[in-house]
Amino acid sequence: MPLLSPSLLSRPSVLKAVVLARRVFAAWYVRSAADIIRERASLPVVKAIEQDATWKPIDISAKLKQVAGSDSHFGYRTISQVLPLAYGWTGDLEAAQQLVAAKAHADRLPCAGTQVPVLALVDYISEYTNGHPGLIHGGMTAIIAHSSMSLVAALNTPRSAGVVVSRSLNMDYRSPIRTGQYVKIYAWIYKRGPGEMAAAVHFYSPGGQMLVEAISELDIVEQN
Repeated sequence: MPLLSPSLLSRPSVLKAVVLARRVFAAWYVRSAADIIRERASLPVVKAIEQDATWKPIDISAKLKQVAGSDSHFGYRTISQVLPLAYGWTGDLEAAQQLVAAKAHADRLPCAGTQVPVLALVDYISEYTNGHPGLIHGGMTAIIAHSSMSLVAALNTPRSAGVVVSRSLNMDYRSPIRTGQYVKIYAWIYKRGPGEMAAAVHFYSPGGQMLVEAISELDIVEQN
């Protein structure tokens, strides 16, 4: 009989051992925060953004405080340990629209009247976010999408106006996202009115494949 036959793998004790071994391996293999920061800086996608003068680096740690539930965003406190790199588009609106036009709905292009027409993020998908082995859990994907859209809303809202609160989230999972890799994210506002906004987000693989598309309706709630 083969060492790992189906009948052997069906035994509860063996299944428990396999699960435990996978967890031990994952804990050993997970990149440290220092490794992520060092490796991320050398990525071609990061170098391309930083060499383009129309992108301006953004320190998002302070701006996230303007978003409801800020401690949980991007899984920073409990999972990822490293916030994504963030860059704001400083070019004109037409060029910002062209960035996303190829894969965005015609009625969901970046709108006028925003200080940051498009937010670009480069994030590491931690091994701790597994759903199935080697693939990010769908709920964690939603957290990153929600965080990205909430952040671009906050970047386009004066702090005095209030806190950004998500009212709805609609996810379209195009392709599985593997853990242990980096993703490029574009987030933008495509509609805005008094006290409310609608945002969109796209996730891309390092090779440029569309992975996720999502939209969210957000409210700006005054703080007491």
